[in-house]
Amino acid sequence: MRPITGREELGLFCQLPYTLNEELADDLDQGRRRPEWMWMALLGDRLLARAAWWSRPGGDTPASLDVLDVDDSLPVPDRVEIGVRLLRTAMSATLPGGSTPPEYSRLIPPDWRDGASSRGIVEDRMAILERTGARLFVERLRLEWRPGTPGPEPSGRLAFRTPRNPSELPALMTRVLDGTLDAHSRHDLDRMSADAAATRHYEDELARYTSPKDWWRVAVLPNAAPVGFVVPAHNGYHAIIAYIAVLPEHRGNRYVDDLLSEGTRVLAQQNVPRVRASTDLGNVPMANAFQRAGYLNFGREINMTWS
Repeated sequence: MRPITGREELGLFCQLPYTLNEELADDLDQGRRRPEWMWMALLGDRLLARAAWWSRPGGDTPASLDVLDVDDSLPVPDRVEIGVRLLRTAMSATLPGGSTPPEYSRLIPPDWRDGASSRGIVEDRMAILERTGARLFVERLRLEWRPGTPGPEPSGRLAFRTPRNPSELPALMTRVLDGTLDAHSRHDLDRMSADAAATRHYEDELARYTSPKDWWRVAVLPNAAPVGFVVPAHNGYHAIIAYIAVLPEHRGNRYVDDLLSEGTRVLAQQNVPRVRASTDLGNVPMANAFQRAGYLNFGREINMTWS
């Protein structure tokens, strides 16, 4: 059990199939991954299991565990046991001592529960994580819009502008946390104030996107009162709707449709091949809004966390 020696071992590391394999070389080039964060369990030159962490470019410590695979031709008890041994070994060598491991993310098919094979792949990896102390946190929908997809026309009820100053968006983010259905936001609110949660989200994610901040939009009524906001961005992989929300006092009026239409329009003007987004499986109102806007559910994501 060891990390890869460098980029030259990516072929060996990619012996096990997964949708992120095609991104690993560029991730290493861009500093989103390091060889010492990419671990393998080997029997000779046969790859039995692997694990890899990801971070934003130049990050000193891993931000998420997003690759965990085992050879699915092995008997179930063996592959789970090997996965557990590899993950424990890799975590001990890679993560700061005494720290809580970063969140685990697995990209899965939208119908993963319907087939014995797809269900087994997901559940085996979850079993490995559970043996190391992780628990299911949330399941999310992965959504995609393609150019030419019809969607609702803007209602004309709202006007849009860019944020007036760097402090406006964090202030609006604080307000929309009231009544949020997002599992990560609700977890943050259990541990800190709304202002602290919004500030951390803004500084750790939104402010770090290198795409133009003049893509961001605040929606306002004719009297100039803000209704909500949308953050179109590019995350280094895809054009995305990074954040979309309506202020509590304006919910229930389908203003989210106008916001989503505007955010998608901004990104479509950049001639992108697709726009991606995600929302919690349990956030039915937001999922319905994306569906009305022509976004298709092309996959899901499992998040697991350690306490």
